[in-house]
Amino acid sequence: MNQNKSNPEKSMTKFMIIWIGQFVSILGSGLTTFGLSVWVLETTGSAMTFTMTVLMRILPGIIFAPIAGTFADRKNRKNIIIFTDAFDALLKIFMIILLITGQMKLWMIFPINFISAVFGTFQSPAFTASIPEIVPKKNLGRANGMMQLIPSIQNIIAPVVAGALYPLIDLSGLLTIDFITFFVAIGTVLSQKIPQPVIEDKRVNMGNIINDFKYTLTYLKRKQGFFSLIAVFALLNFIANLCIVLVGPIIMGNYNSVIYGMVNSISGIALVLGGLVASVIPTIKNRVKVIFIGLILSGIGLCVMGVSPLWYIIGVGFFIFMLPVPFTNATLGTIMQLKIEGNVLGRVGAVIDGLLKIITPVAIVLSGVLAEKVFNPLLIDGGTLANTWIGSLIGVGKNRGIGLMFILSGLTLIVVCVLMLFNKVVMNLEENNPDAVLD
Repeated sequence: MNQNKSNPEKSMTKFMIIWIGQFVSILGSGLTTFGLSVWVLETTGSAMTFTMTVLMRILPGIIFAPIAGTFADRKNRKNIIIFTDAFDALLKIFMIILLITGQMKLWMIFPINFISAVFGTFQSPAFTASIPEIVPKKNLGRANGMMQLIPSIQNIIAPVVAGALYPLIDLSGLLTIDFITFFVAIGTVLSQKIPQPVIEDKRVNMGNIINDFKYTLTYLKRKQGFFSLIAVFALLNFIANLCIVLVGPIIMGNYNSVIYGMVNSISGIALVLGGLVASVIPTIKNRVKVIFIGLILSGIGLCVMGVSPLWYIIGVGFFIFMLPVPFTNATLGTIMQLKIEGNVLGRVGAVIDGLLKIITPVAIVLSGVLAEKVFNPLLIDGGTLANTWIGSLIGVGKNRGIGLMFILSGLTLIVVCVLMLFNKVVMNLEENNPDAVLD
């Protein structure tokens, strides 16, 4: 059954109220994330320990995605959003008490990060699946663009604010601000009625979880064009994580932390601009085609990042690479919300999110191995490619192999997207009726 029929309870005003609460809450969470990173690095000075804390935030999205999807489709989505925010707020209070009493230990950060990410994993599919029930169909693209805008702005504002406040109020102060922002998020959700699709079976047990997971995989496999679209986004996610991790080494190999910060700020500006574009443009036609054109632009940006060791060239390439990302992500979200039935959107969306996140730790681990063991040795003085046209084109020296990785990754993305533009199964996703649910 198509859940996207006209509904008088749907309005952008209702979405905007909830969006403001989410914006404030996620900004508060950004303060905590940055402050926690500083605390870990100050306490240990270990990059490996820091990486482990990041991994703890990623793993729940992979492990619990099928369960979260089942909850999102079988339980009240509004209650899931409220309870996950409430429990995460209590977790922040627990951390504040540990810090004030001097009982916080390094090992505690790992389970705390993991548990907090579990709450986010359960909230995400419930919230995303609720958007089509709140927003009129014609405004879905704008709504998804606004959701992409939140983390983009967070990436710019949170580190600056947290960096300024941390010496004054310490991690416990940042956690207190984060705790207060939860009330804004919970209050905005409580104040609005969120329609719920008809639920035939509300039971959540191991049998239903397994059956839902099998159903979702069969569902995606049956929608060949849609599955191909998700596969391209998996490739983008892999390439993005593979390359973004290496921006630090390629910049710091020749410059300092100030330049590195400037390059990151450039990418943050690109994300905000991309999110703004996605949130203000009207509904577009040929969404699938536009996605691939946007990703081709991202591929070009990667190639630019690789052609020179000069920081401003890398910065321009990074800007081009990141600019289409919020728009393509928002457009994919809109397609999912239009093409997938509302009563299964939670579990399908959660599994897709989990499949995309599986790529992240693989890419992060592989990036360092490929850079240090394979590509960098090729373009050092006396390396296999040092005296070839490749060495003449992109230069020889420290970390120029990373530049070659950027170029090859960009070319791969471009070629795949061009092939998809000529793939009739994928392009027919929106043929005849772009807003129709998939058969």
